[in-house]
Amino acid sequence: MINASKAAQRASMNRALPPALFSGLLAIAADAVIAVDEEQHIIFFNEGAERIFGWRAEELDGQPLELLLPQRFRAMHRGHVQGFDAAHGQARLMGERQEISGQRKSGEEFPCEAAIERIVMDGSTVYAAVLRDISARVRAEKLLHQAIKARDDMMGIVSHDLRNPANAVRMLARSIIEGEETPPLSADVLERVSVIRMAAEQIDALIQDLLDITRLEAGRLSVDRRAVDVSSLVYRSVEAMRPLAKSSGVRLTAELPEDVVRAMADADRLQQLLSNIIGNAIKFTSASGSVALKLRTTDADVLFEIADTGEGIDAAQLPHVFERFFQAGTSNHQGARNGAGLGLPIAHGIVEAHGGRIWIESSPGNGTTVRFTLPRVDSAPTLP
Repeated sequence: MINASKAAQRASMNRALPPALFSGLLAIAADAVIAVDEEQHIIFFNEGAERIFGWRAEELDGQPLELLLPQRFRAMHRGHVQGFDAAHGQARLMGERQEISGQRKSGEEFPCEAAIERIVMDGSTVYAAVLRDISARVRAEKLLHQAIKARDDMMGIVSHDLRNPANAVRMLARSIIEGEETPPLSADVLERVSVIRMAAEQIDALIQDLLDITRLEAGRLSVDRRAVDVSSLVYRSVEAMRPLAKSSGVRLTAELPEDVVRAMADADRLQQLLSNIIGNAIKFTSASGSVALKLRTTDADVLFEIADTGEGIDAAQLPHVFERFFQAGTSNHQGARNGAGLGLPIAHGIVEAHGGRIWIESSPGNGTTVRFTLPRVDSAPTLP
């Protein structure tokens, strides 16, 4: 009742406004407001139209509307207006705006949006149009598309021309470490080759992160969801991260249910997700600290929890932790930060692609806990 009453009040107020006020408002509107008679001769041309088209109102008084159109559209435009009544009735709504092209006095063409209305006055038909110059928007969209294409082209170069030599370095280093050289290589040489191998692996991981963040932004990150034994997968992921934890002096533990836990997940993406989060936790936890992973189930979800005893995150930084390139934390571990701030944004994208949710609880000095859920799969039915 209140809304209906307000609508009635507005309608009553509009009827009370003098025609001169409407005329004044149309005259100063930023958009172009143009009216033509049945012969499509201009009878109204406001200040907005003067700014957009470059003509003065007195120059166009009684002139054909075709002067405002590119030459190639003039022949067909008259038929479009004449067929407007049958196609659209009295008015074309603002939501049905159609992009067209206009022509300025200088001859320059420009894209615009237009809304048109048919008005009957004293037995005569008048067509009124509101036009908006969208040149700036079209230029911005074009630049955006060019930037996206340039980014995708660069990612193609990164994924192929940079990844291939990085993989070659990694494989050669591995062959040296695992080979049977005669005479045997010294411990000093093997240590240096191991560092080379680790550096190549870090390069490959960073390339993968850059490709994934690009896919996320383009909405092209795909996941192949299947019923996965997450208990076994979590165990393997923790074991894979154990050397990193040991080298950092961090205790890494996992608490898993006795029963098999299955979730609808892409196994490769889930392993990537766990590696990102566990690796991040280890990186920001001081020696003698700990990182603990727990796996729980609810009625509908599998709940993953990764808690560390690291430096924690300030409350002001928490809302930004899933933003790309953002790195939270204090200055204590700045020297240890080798990532690009992409791990958590990618983790967020992977969880969302699975239909789960992810959140973080943290405070300075009290560590950080990352939790995320994935859809649970109940035990498979017994086959007859």
